[in-house]
Amino acid sequence: MQEPFQIPGYTFVSKIAEGGMATVWKARQEKLDRVVAVKVLMKDMDASPDVFQRFIYEARAAASLIHPNVVQVIDAGEQDHFMYYIMEYVPGMTAGDAIENGRPMKEKQLLRIAREVAEALDYAWQEHHVVHCDIKPDNLLLHRNGRTKVADLGLAQVTGIAAVEIEEGMTLGTPNYFPPEQALVEDNLDCRADMYALGATLYHLGTGQVPFGEDDPETVAAHQVHSQLPNPRELNPALSWGLTCLIERLMAKKANDRYQDWADVLEDIHAVEEGRLIPYPLNESVKSTVMHLEPPIREARVARPAGAIKVPVHRQKAALKISVQDAEAMHARRQVHAKPANIWPRVLALGFVVVLMYTFTVLRMQGAL
Repeated sequence: MQEPFQIPGYTFVSKIAEGGMATVWKARQEKLDRVVAVKVLMKDMDASPDVFQRFIYEARAAASLIHPNVVQVIDAGEQDHFMYYIMEYVPGMTAGDAIENGRPMKEKQLLRIAREVAEALDYAWQEHHVVHCDIKPDNLLLHRNGRTKVADLGLAQVTGIAAVEIEEGMTLGTPNYFPPEQALVEDNLDCRADMYALGATLYHLGTGQVPFGEDDPETVAAHQVHSQLPNPRELNPALSWGLTCLIERLMAKKANDRYQDWADVLEDIHAVEEGRLIPYPLNESVKSTVMHLEPPIREARVARPAGAIKVPVHRQKAALKISVQDAEAMHARRQVHAKPANIWPRVLALGFVVVLMYTFTVLRMQGAL
């Protein structure tokens, strides 16, 4: 094939993906004889200078993150007609491709993706104060070895550092997944924005339905601020109660009502993976984009003791993290060790009947004699 671009030391193989502003190509790095991915942005495209600045910003943001669940940038450069950066090649598909036919993912795979993405975003936030700002199924690459890789940091923001300027009032990101504060173009985004997007991503992967469907971007953004979605368990009853609680809290309308750090998110993901229940995420005064669904009676008995809503979250976790199986085992132990009932009244009654029958029999025999 005739190479579409010329980058010294690289041979282009085939196109992987194409977006609104850039294309991604599979290529071979000649010196190291390895396959890489090359993201290319043409200079002659009809775009403002900010687009090119953001492309450079994306490359630098990605290059700063060294984590097994983040696509690693190897190099970047510029030619006469295009700009590019080179990154590791991830063989496999995106999470969006995995459910293209509308069939939801199995919960085990869904939770693994959630855990690995949360670990990557926790690292990005803790070590570099990076907020991704565009977490969605199409930006999660599923390596053939099972590992999830977070890609496309084109909209990432670094807290405390001036990012690339955008037009005033312009909303960046994907409306079906971004949080209300991003829809309202607030400038104080933090890691909780990515938490909401992760919740919306899990909603899509777990139900097969895109949050707020195919409406135009402005309408979808308004829905993120004001509307609600059916509970994922109503759309896919196979989802566990713990996972629906996790999604409900991740997608709280207000950032202060979500988890306050990724460590707490990861703790609850581990709990759900182990089959344990997690605390009710929200009380009646808090609104989530996901409609609340009362749990089955037996789960509610374990998951929501009286007055639990008024207990701080960290106290709830200590009190409520007990599985239904644990509760049933505890009940069985109590039955084994329960005190025997008082049987003396029954013994006395039986003795009285025996004596009476014996006396009657003796009297009849004496009468016969």
